[in-house]
Formats: sequence, C-alpha cells, structure tokens
Amino acid sequence: MSAMRLRRLQADFEKLSDYVRRHPRLKIIQSDGEPPERYQLEYRIRSLRQVNDELIHAKSHLVEIVLPRNYPRVPPQCRMLSPVFHPNIAPHAICVGDHWSAGEPLASLVARIGEMLAYQSYNVKSPLNGEAARWVEQHLDELPLDPVSLLVEESETPPAAPVVETPPPVESPAAEVAAPVRRQVRPAPLPDWPPAQRAATPRVAREIEVVEVVVEPKVVNVSCPGCETSYRITLRAGLRRARCKNCQTVFDLPIDS
Repeated sequence: MSAMRLRRLQADFEKLSDYVRRHPRLKIIQSDGEPPERYQLEYRIRSLRQVNDELIHAKSHLVEIVLPRNYPRVPPQCRMLSPVFHPNIAPHAICVGDHWSAGEPLASLVARIGEMLAYQSYNVKSPLNGEAARWVEQHLDELPLDPVSLLVEESETPPAAPVVETPPPVESPAAEVAAPVRRQVRPAPLPDWPPAQRAATPRVAREIEVVEVVVEPKVVNVSCPGCETSYRITLRAGLRRARCKNCQTVFDLPIDS
C-alpha cells in the first residue's frame, strides 16, 4: 500500500471517528484494517422500509462502506445491510458516485448517506428504485421524514450540556419577532443657545420630548420534537429555527405565540 493511500485512509479514519463521536445518531459498528478500508455504520434516522407490499417506518439502518484499491480516484462502494425504500438505494448499492470527488472526506459521504435515509436528499430522474421514485412524487408534502441535521460543530470536544444552535433565518431576514414594547419619555438636552436667548425663552418651549421605544426580548420554553429535551430560548429578530444539541433535530420556533 502506497504512503499516499495510507495517509488518506488514516485521515479519513480520524475525521470519521471524530464526526461519529460527536453525532448522537451515528455509530461505527465495525471497521476492518489499519487504517480501516471497510466500515459498518449504524444510522438512527427515521426512514422507510418495505415489508411485503407495505411501507413501514424504520429508525435503525446498517450501512457498509468499502474503500476500493483505487480510492479516492474512484468512489467508495456503499451498500445497505438492512433494507431501505428510497429512489437512489438498491439492495446492492447506494448511489453516491454522481456527486463524488476525490477531495471529499469520508465523513462528508457518511453525512450524505444520512440525508438520503432521512429523505432530505433524493433524485427521481434516474432512480435505482422506480417504485420509490413514484412514491416520492406523490408524497412531497410529507418529506423529509426526519429533520435531523447531519452537521456537527467544528469543536474539539462535545458541549457539556444540551444547548440550541440557531441557524440563520430561512425566510424573511428583515422580519422581526413580536415582543412587548415599553415606551420611555425623557426630556431632550437643552439646545445650545446663547445665554441671552436661553434666558428669554420659556423652559417649556426649550424642552423637546423624546420617545424611546424599547423592545424587550421574549423568552420562550420549547421542547425538541425529536427527543423532548427542554430548552429556554430568547427570541430575536430573524430567528426562525433551532437545532437540538441532543439529537440534532431541526425544529421551528413559536415566533407567533
């Protein structure tokens, strides 16, 4: 094995191990090689499984990723070890090659597979499973099946306690969050008039009323719909969604309540 391939495999292993360690929905079940050239991973993501002629929801999936001899010039070989009903997943393969580039880290590919399982990503134009592609076109209003974010923070260690990360606004950036308004009235500083003019002008005419509108922050108590972890969040202008640090589910905030 060449030194370049060894360095790439080792870098992939370290980055993937760190990514999985910090993401609560992923787990490396098995890895073969030093550094590994084959992985088995578990995804705890809501997706679909076909049993006979019935579609059922499944929350645990096993994926095998093999790094071939010519990797990374050629994409990894990915397949499901547990059945999944998805337009771009067949029993023998997960369609990842169309978007593969040699510079893509293995952890990024693992995240893309998770997005496919969650039905956040799919291609119905050239499917591996035509029946699943037809199902998607008829159920677009039900997707994604799982709003989990497959991103994790760029930190060396996981946070000590669950907190909420607030993504940028996805709708109207200029929209403001409704909040109570308090009016404060105070006199403005006296104009810088000459002493003679100041003495000749009644004080009431020299004072100008200034009204300050103070928007008080609105604090709400919310629960993650994925794991029911409770949070206390201060709403601010443009804030629309939050991401649970416990299970990575992205959910809407009650800005109108």
